Amino acid sequence: MKWWHVYLAVWAAAAVLGALLTWACRGLAPKLGLLDRPKANTHKLHGKATPVLGGLAMLVAWLLTIAAGLACSEAFGRLLVHEVAAFLPGIQTVTTQLVVIVLGAIALVTIGVIDDRQPMGAFPKFAAQFCIAGAVACWGVRVTFFWSQPILTWAITTFWILFIVNAINFLDNMDGLAAGIATIAAFFFAFCAAMRGQYFVAVLALTTCGTACGFLMFNRPPASIFMGDAGSHFLGYILAVIGALTTYYTPAESPTPAPVLIPVLILGIPIFDVAAVVLIRWHQGRPIYVGDHMHISHRFVRMGLSRAQAVLLVLLLVFAAGAGAVTLLWLPFAGTVLITLQTLAMLAIVSLLQFFHVNPDSTPEENTKHAEPDRAS
Repeated sequence: MKWWHVYLAVWAAAAVLGALLTWACRGLAPKLGLLDRPKANTHKLHGKATPVLGGLAMLVAWLLTIAAGLACSEAFGRLLVHEVAAFLPGIQTVTTQLVVIVLGAIALVTIGVIDDRQPMGAFPKFAAQFCIAGAVACWGVRVTFFWSQPILTWAITTFWILFIVNAINFLDNMDGLAAGIATIAAFFFAFCAAMRGQYFVAVLALTTCGTACGFLMFNRPPASIFMGDAGSHFLGYILAVIGALTTYYTPAESPTPAPVLIPVLILGIPIFDVAAVVLIRWHQGRPIYVGDHMHISHRFVRMGLSRAQAVLLVLLLVFAAGAGAVTLLWLPFAGTVLITLQTLAMLAIVSLLQFFHVNPDSTPEENTKHAEPDRAS
């Protein structure tokens, strides 16, 4: 068994477990009172009460896949080819880091489940997110770029985790959207990690990719279960962690330092959406944490697309941004400039299309008057 066999096996196991556990949680959610009821908030307009325990299903599937992988490496490691077996002792060196990452995931999903059952206030939820992100940045992962100052790198890492968690949460507003984005982003992170010989990071990314794929079996339009804040917290957190764990720039292989931009470009669409929505809400004098229908997916719907078409278009944009991003691993300076300009042009085109059809200065009532059924910020 070579590494690509390992990758395929991990993805398949996570996908199967994700689907089975999502199916189980779909039946369990009503018994626990975890239902997303229509019009529970002004921006939630879906047609019927829907189970909202997908986040727990993904977390458990992710944990079981990791546990099974660790058990298999211990029991059958000597049967693997040297190409794989030679790296298995390295698992011991990352055990503490993995434990911190796992505890962070469990803590964020717990906060999400509590919020899904009984909505928390914006400040308590953000405070909890900050404490968890800060702890993980302190003991689990650290974004360094080219700095080594501990406080600065801790602050950057904490901000990165918080930002991506809330970016995915913002885009959990249509069936299949957040999980689809996570699937594509995790795949590109796995690709980058594999190219850099970071096999364990690639395995972690593919576990996340498979888990999201399994959940999508029941979350694709029309969804029979939602991921809720628990799911968006989980996926956003794991994507942020994987993005921080991967080493993109190595002087011996990269002509320029541009690969450090790869995680920002892979997650460029969620980042762009958060920035645009926050600016719109701030411009209109509304709290930035109050949900509305000004996200990129909503704007595509108001341009005349169906919800399924809007989701597909956003996912294609995420794929296009990610595909361009991974080429930075090898491109010289000129190629890097072209990819950067291409990404900026894509975002500019999307902005022109959206803002040409929708007036960002309209009132919240006008913004939601013709909006498609929705359920999240």
